[in-house]
Amino acid sequence: MLEEGGPRSASGERRRRYLRWGRIAVTIAAVAYLASRVDAADVLNAFRRLSLGAALTAISVIMAGLCCGMARWRLLLRAYGAIDIPSWPRTAHLYFVGHFYNTYAPGGVGGDVIRGVAGRKAFGDLDLASATSGVAVVFIERIIGVSALLVLATVAYLIRPIPGIENLGLWASLGLGAAAAALIGIAVAPRLARFLPEKLGKPLRALPRLYSIGPFLAAILLSLVIHFITIVAGHAIVHSLEPSVTFAQSAVVMPLIGASAFFPFTVGGAGVREAAFAALYGTVGVPEASAYAASLSFWATQLLTAGVGGVINLFVPLSGREHD
Repeated sequence: MLEEGGPRSASGERRRRYLRWGRIAVTIAAVAYLASRVDAADVLNAFRRLSLGAALTAISVIMAGLCCGMARWRLLLRAYGAIDIPSWPRTAHLYFVGHFYNTYAPGGVGGDVIRGVAGRKAFGDLDLASATSGVAVVFIERIIGVSALLVLATVAYLIRPIPGIENLGLWASLGLGAAAAALIGIAVAPRLARFLPEKLGKPLRALPRLYSIGPFLAAILLSLVIHFITIVAGHAIVHSLEPSVTFAQSAVVMPLIGASAFFPFTVGGAGVREAAFAALYGTVGVPEASAYAASLSFWATQLLTAGVGGVINLFVPLSGREHD
């Protein structure tokens, strides 16, 4: 049996290091390629057309989305039987600081780990099951968020297809089916585990049991609201740069751009996000320079709003509130 810190640990660390540098290399290559496609002066000219009102609108609605995210987390804790849900100030502290780490730290999941570990106290903090439940609820929150994104993108596309991307019909339908399967699956997984083979049933048994369907459904609705808010933020920026873009067009394009953010091989979605903005908004006549400027502006609003959590943690570190 290998001891902790032995060859297996060293091998894992080496793989993580290779993956990290690989992601950096892919990010640099993607950004360099996109930069070669447009004149920097055209992108700067597009930036100058961004109005202060549009930027403030985007920042404001993204902050509203974060508040909805806090409410969603509390609803899911209640749905899965938490007995000591954090107070609203504590929830806000954990959520904003977690969002900061998700945005600025490598990997994009550091904030989820923070909330998951803190969430164990909501389940009594008595044993391993309590700790697992806290982390699992944050994981479930992620699944619900992605599923809601798929639903919104699919419905928007089916209601109002955009010329140039009509062939997404099959993928949209599959996405809707996958979202429905994921939402139903996480709700009933622990109950189904005993009917499945051990290898399939064991991870499902680790998921907490759903005790209340009402808060669970409310969390799903809030996820749709959060992604709708993202559409509003993205459209405010793009419409400021290219007034011909309609909200109906952004309602189809922005969820698809959001889905591209889950591409795992670049740092913070850099390169992939800009390519998605250019390709998808290009179907409605947005020039590449404007699309890149819109993408970078949208990213800047995310950095600014996430920075709020960094400032909060600077003055009220998490370590100082562990026993609240």
